[in-house]
Amino acid sequence: MFDFRAAVPEDLPRAAALSAAIGWNQVQADWAFFLEHGLVRVLEDGAGDALAASAALLPHGPRLAWISMVLVRPDQRRRGLASALLRWAMDARPGLTLALDATPAGREVYGPIGFTDVFGFARWLLPAALPPGAVPVRPMQEADWPGVLALDEAAFGAPRPALLHSFARRLPQAALVAPGGFVLARDGLRAPQIGPLVAPDAATALALLAAAQAALGGPVVLDVPDEAAAFRKGLAAAGGAPQRPFTRMAIGALDLPDGQAVQNFVLAGPEFG
Repeated sequence: MFDFRAAVPEDLPRAAALSAAIGWNQVQADWAFFLEHGLVRVLEDGAGDALAASAALLPHGPRLAWISMVLVRPDQRRRGLASALLRWAMDARPGLTLALDATPAGREVYGPIGFTDVFGFARWLLPAALPPGAVPVRPMQEADWPGVLALDEAAFGAPRPALLHSFARRLPQAALVAPGGFVLARDGLRAPQIGPLVAPDAATALALLAAAQAALGGPVVLDVPDEAAAFRKGLAAAGGAPQRPFTRMAIGALDLPDGQAVQNFVLAGPEFG
């Protein structure tokens, strides 16, 4: 069997190097969050200083855990590492609902072992600025946090206050609120990533996105549910384009509120949910 071990803080640069080598957008701060708030397993290369594989499990409240960062370096694939890491994640928190965001190839693996589709979404690249929206948007204040956390829990289906506070600290200029909605963002290896963005309608969501992108001053990436048709139309009109599809999947009773995929106009990202 493979000699997986628990990650330690000294692994953070190597973990970030692993996700970078595979082409993902995570930075060391993302891995640090997993290490502080979840469980992380890694496999040493054995022939050098790099990591060969990783996986993370991040609890969201008492009933849900997110499987994330199941990564295997290309030269280490076809050894059963991903399957072994997935089994570890599924066994690490018995009794909890488990969820993940799957690539098309991953979906073919997760479906036969019991994961079911929840909804589809796509990674979008937005290279140009959106026009300002008509809905008023302002910087998030400390007094806004109870409402922001309540909106996010109602839309996502589980509490995740530490995650949202972490994002706000990383890119405070993009932490914004509007009537009935909010947006956060975080730095990324290839581009800043906007999300989550929760709003009552597409007009409010587009106004929040435009303000956040203006605050960041450049191209951004974001993960948008397929059901958010009017919002996606606004992105396309501004030159945005989908890059690759994902499917949110779960095993166990995932108690999602009605309209969850629509109120969450932009998701936090496949690694966070």
